[in-house]
Amino acid sequence: MTYRKRKITHIVKKPDEFISTMESITLFVENNIRVILAGTAGVVAIGLAILAFNFYSSHVNKKAAALEYQGMKHYYENSADGYKKAVELLEEVVKLYPNSKTAKVAQYNIGNAYFKMNDLDKAEGGYKKFIDGYSSDKILLSLVMQKLSYVYIAKKDYNKAIENLNKIISNTSFDGKDQAYFELGKLHETLNKKDDAVIKYEALVRDYSFSPWAAEGAARLKMLKGEEKKEDKKK
Repeated sequence: MTYRKRKITHIVKKPDEFISTMESITLFVENNIRVILAGTAGVVAIGLAILAFNFYSSHVNKKAAALEYQGMKHYYENSADGYKKAVELLEEVVKLYPNSKTAKVAQYNIGNAYFKMNDLDKAEGGYKKFIDGYSSDKILLSLVMQKLSYVYIAKKDYNKAIENLNKIISNTSFDGKDQAYFELGKLHETLNKKDDAVIKYEALVRDYSFSPWAAEGAARLKMLKGEEKKEDKKK
């Protein structure tokens, strides 16, 4: 019985082929060493830059937060001198660290401090400065728009107050629409526009029934409609 010899069909690369491949790699590295080193150095430089930026940002935020904390300590003294000192420190936060996380809160509270001091022009300026510089924070911006409305009401500039409150209602990204409806109702009452006041209170009660402002609005609505009935009887 005879056996056929199996032929080995695997092709084994010759040593010369391996040497040729290694020589090509070595030659490529030698010819492009500067590019390779430059690329490596670039990656390292970017990494170091990111680390440095993060460290610097953290340092800035800590310093800004410490200064803002001192300012708010004076703010909560609830005195004229306390508010003045608070403004001085909070303005330093905005001036020295405008891009810190604390700066926008500091600017908001600058407006609040001036409002507490009844310096309405400076309060308006403080809130407008927030709108100009930090309007990307929609939560704080909603509060600023509300506060600015109260400034206009205090200045008896009712048209501006109404315009500002309507902006809150019409902007989908703003919070505080229930409060805006209530304040609009009160303003229309002040201007003796009872029909407009009724429309605002009805919208408040209908669209924001779970809001505490809705209960206030319902009470005002009941009173206004009661007055209307009395007037109708007189006729």
